Amino acid sequence: MVIHFLSSGIFAPDATTYGPIEMLLNAEDREERDRLTEKWRDNKLSELNFVGIVAALLTGCLTSTGSWPRILPNGAESPWPVRTSWYCGIILSLMSILTAAGQTIRLHRLSSHRDALPHIRHLLSGLKGRRKRSSRRIKPGRAQVYTWQLPVMFLAMGVLCMVIGMFMLVWSATWHLHKQNWWDENAKVAVTFTIVAFCSILVFFAGEVSLYSPSNGVDSLD
Repeated sequence: MVIHFLSSGIFAPDATTYGPIEMLLNAEDREERDRLTEKWRDNKLSELNFVGIVAALLTGCLTSTGSWPRILPNGAESPWPVRTSWYCGIILSLMSILTAAGQTIRLHRLSSHRDALPHIRHLLSGLKGRRKRSSRRIKPGRAQVYTWQLPVMFLAMGVLCMVIGMFMLVWSATWHLHKQNWWDENAKVAVTFTIVAFCSILVFFAGEVSLYSPSNGVDSLD
């Protein structure tokens, strides 16, 4: 249950990504397969466009960290773990933009083909058309399922690197303090930031829990 929940949100290699691909590969007739393939393609293009925009905004935030107000004593340079975390976030965000652009171009070029929809299905099947032995259903290629999630995965890891860097930055300003005079402005900033951040993270995960819907419970509502 926990594993399925963790894999059904941002990374989504199970129900929200695997399911639609399997359905479009195994629809009853050609017309239904084409309809589902076209729907998947259009939704994926919209998703890639959104992810690319968000990744670009994140990259802009990370590249501007050098101009942020210095909170370390005497204007000292931020510790190397902070800079490392942010630089890692920059490269991950750039990779999110690059993979989103590459997949968008790939889908547009496939869509210009005369037999565009069968070509897309052939690609999603892992180029081998593997079938499950038990039901003879076409099984989506595992590499394809994860490849189409790469932009979102890179974006999520970039956000994580930025948040980790912010935590390290605000707390690094308190490392020099002695116990007797620890509660100064830097400590207040660090504590306040931590409280707000943890509350926001809790609300975020609460929202993710509310959006989680096990795939085996959908049919009972029809």
